[in-house]
Amino acid sequence: MMKSFAAITIATLCASTAVTAAPAPRAAVAAAPIVVPPLVYTKRVLKNGMTLYAMRDPKAASVSLYMWYKVGQRDDPKERAGFAHLFEHLMFKPTRNLPQGAFTYMSTIVESANATTLFDDTLYTTTAPANRLETLLWLEGERLKNLVVDQANFASERDVVKEELRQRIFAAPYGRILFKLIPGFVFSTHPYARPIGGTAEDLDKATLADVRAFHEAFYRPDNAVMVIAGNFDPRQLEAWADRYIGSIPKPAAPLIRIPSSIEPERTSPRLVDAYAPNVPLPALVAAWVAPAEANPDSAGIDVIEALLTRGAASRLNRVLVTDKQLASSIMTYNFDTRDGHAFAIVTTLAKGADMAAARTALDAEIARLRDTPVDAAELASVKNALLGAALSDRETPAGRVLLVGDGDVLSGDPAHDDKRLTAIRAMTPADVQRIATRWLGAQRQVTIRYQDESLRPAGYTGDVSTNDVAAMGPTVPPATRTPVTIASASEREQPPSPGPQRRVVPPIIEATLANGLTLVSAQSTEVPLVTLELVIAGGDAADPAGRAGLADLTAALALRGAGRRDAVALAAAVDDLGGRISANAQADATIVKITVPAANADAAAALLGDVALRPSAAPEELDRERRKLADALAVSEKQPVQLALRVLPAALFAGTPYGAVATPQSLAAIDAADVAATRAKWGPRGATLVVTGSLDAKQAAALAQRTFGDWSGGAPAPTFTAIAAPSRIIAIDLPGAPQSAVIAALPTGPRSAGDQRALQVANAIVGGGSIGWLSKEIREKRGLSYGAGSQIDMRRGGGFVMAASQTKTASAPEVVDLMLAQFARLPADPPSAAEDAERSEFVSRILASQTDRTAGLGDYLAGLIATGAPLSVARAELSPGAAVSPAEIAAAAKRIDPATATVLVVGDSKAWLPALRAAHPNVELVDAATLIGK
Repeated sequence: MMKSFAAITIATLCASTAVTAAPAPRAAVAAAPIVVPPLVYTKRVLKNGMTLYAMRDPKAASVSLYMWYKVGQRDDPKERAGFAHLFEHLMFKPTRNLPQGAFTYMSTIVESANATTLFDDTLYTTTAPANRLETLLWLEGERLKNLVVDQANFASERDVVKEELRQRIFAAPYGRILFKLIPGFVFSTHPYARPIGGTAEDLDKATLADVRAFHEAFYRPDNAVMVIAGNFDPRQLEAWADRYIGSIPKPAAPLIRIPSSIEPERTSPRLVDAYAPNVPLPALVAAWVAPAEANPDSAGIDVIEALLTRGAASRLNRVLVTDKQLASSIMTYNFDTRDGHAFAIVTTLAKGADMAAARTALDAEIARLRDTPVDAAELASVKNALLGAALSDRETPAGRVLLVGDGDVLSGDPAHDDKRLTAIRAMTPADVQRIATRWLGAQRQVTIRYQDESLRPAGYTGDVSTNDVAAMGPTVPPATRTPVTIASASEREQPPSPGPQRRVVPPIIEATLANGLTLVSAQSTEVPLVTLELVIAGGDAADPAGRAGLADLTAALALRGAGRRDAVALAAAVDDLGGRISANAQADATIVKITVPAANADAAAALLGDVALRPSAAPEELDRERRKLADALAVSEKQPVQLALRVLPAALFAGTPYGAVATPQSLAAIDAADVAATRAKWGPRGATLVVTGSLDAKQAAALAQRTFGDWSGGAPAPTFTAIAAPSRIIAIDLPGAPQSAVIAALPTGPRSAGDQRALQVANAIVGGGSIGWLSKEIREKRGLSYGAGSQIDMRRGGGFVMAASQTKTASAPEVVDLMLAQFARLPADPPSAAEDAERSEFVSRILASQTDRTAGLGDYLAGLIATGAPLSVARAELSPGAAVSPAEIAAAAKRIDPATATVLVVGDSKAWLPALRAAHPNVELVDAATLIGK
């Protein structure tokens, strides 16, 4: 899967009984009905058998083209597990007319491009400015008919895929749960039993002939579904589709199809003990085979998932996390699949919690769903939450495309999601009880107790699946077509040129209330959604000495009681409105955010006002949140990238407000008086309300006045300049880690230190996307990592450019040198004017993709405000900008000098420290606890 970096969290206490108290009565809020517009589309089948759906949105500035090939993990050939995933990567390599590679070319024209290998299909996604639709259609036709599958491309991507497997499965403490244990023990005969992503062993056995055969068998127009949504002329779309896609011949050979099948019904529960290295806190998994997507009961599983785990009001969060304190986080896997994959609940235990108590409490909640009808008010609240989420999903062309395509491919019905929502609206307590009894029966349950490798009994191998997966998969006949080769320069077909650009920037209006509260509003969509973000000056950098983590705890406690509602009642009220709420502390500000259907904007603003003005968290909530945060810190200490990111501020900004890092000791020192003192500083004179979505400026101003007009107090954000520490190379030992993280941070000074647009473009040259130098050198040329890139972290008092990669353990010293070399290359080998122009446009396109949703635009504006940027920056950055000149790039390059870099290398140091020290004698082997002042 071609995706970026990600992360996970945890918690627990003891339960002596399976009896669960009834939930407290819910204080209803006045919620308006949530109307979700239906999916509207046209359907065509091209003459070669490809299915094309189109969804026109004449007001969109972009267009999304998603392509599904009906080939997934279930179709991997015998003893070639991982082939569908491997081929996903190969589809981004060179074609006859794109010698530089499809992904490299895409990166010069699109806002976003990605791909995902799933159980039943492989999905390729692109979103681009609307004037690039013809180019996207040409590109998909080019990839389908003219892909170059040669030994060099095959070998390089096989190495990258193997690194991805190491990163996702073996380097992540809980990666084995999803990728190996759930498929290996929930399934036995169904193809879903194969390890997700395949295995390095099977990939190593593969030959070029195998890959070419797979390509010819499955990548054909009659095995594909294309969905397009956005701003286009329907007649022109039809003509382009016929020209670039419909003209590709349909192969004469019959399609290989693995028929749908059913996993044998389990008649008795199964318990598996599993172990893995570097597991910081135990985890408990409960999993069942779920209904197929086309089964009407699949909507009931969505409801049950929300009842159990969606937010603080959900049953498992309320019982296991809050009441019994047996878990600090609970997550689910609920995949949409043709035949029904697993519905799994993953509970990571709190430090010191008892596994048996957690299992008893979890099983009791599942039994309660089967045995007792759900309360009507609780069910209504969950329905509203799901309908609100569905409205958000349909806000953008990309969101609508995904729903139509998944419906066709997985259920045979492009309107499947509309019918799912109808089923959710109509669902009764009796329906939920019936579905829980049918699908979550005790006899169908697989329970996995997941613990650290140090606890494995001698000789124990019970966590290795014995399924005969080698026999699974089709036999694929040899390829018969002549392999495609790269055309000579004179023979190459050029991609179509773009039409007129259609990018539209919403007006951004700034006003100030009489009490000093700043209001920023942007009417950004006609979809009835609103996001409200309250940006309050003073984040992590304002924590007093010895109290690092205070802002984080204060933000968390803001949602643990507000007005007359406790944490559960507050979360339930947000669900009633069909919304989502969050609160988090950043370096320079604390941000509280709520997104709701526009009809419920006033009620949501009232809840936001309670959170900001009327805190009422019970005293015991402080200890609960402290424990959860401490457990999350413990998890980060076992993951190379997360540990590196955690200690980076302490290394880069030592001795400044940005250098303080939360530790269990600093969290333990925080008391209720500290939290109260921090809350006392919240006030309108240091706050900004950001309103994005369908409200106009007048409506936003009236809402702000009604909600916050009587608020008083506050102070502007503190000003200071954080001087970065001298250059260092720091090694941190993480014994047994299967990969190592490499991070290089180059201080830039504050925003005022130079042209920010030029810095963004310079960063894009070095580490932006697949054609950034870091990705080219580390991933593409050498296959050392699944991903490498860089980003800017700008704060009020300073900033830095951070390059990051997670690599093969032994390759860490090489990656360090490659990273530093790319930054040194910028002034020594400046890009051409054409490259500057392309990277300037790249920066604009990426920002467009990040702000095309109501919540995304709100996050962007809130981030600028938190760092002290004027709104003129937003207006300039969101508009199509002129290319940055070579002279401006040269000036920006001086701000990111590798001689100033702080480099962190985190992993099993015995594999790379000698080589790193030979190249860099000044390397320091430092204990992480010492670095952050534990």
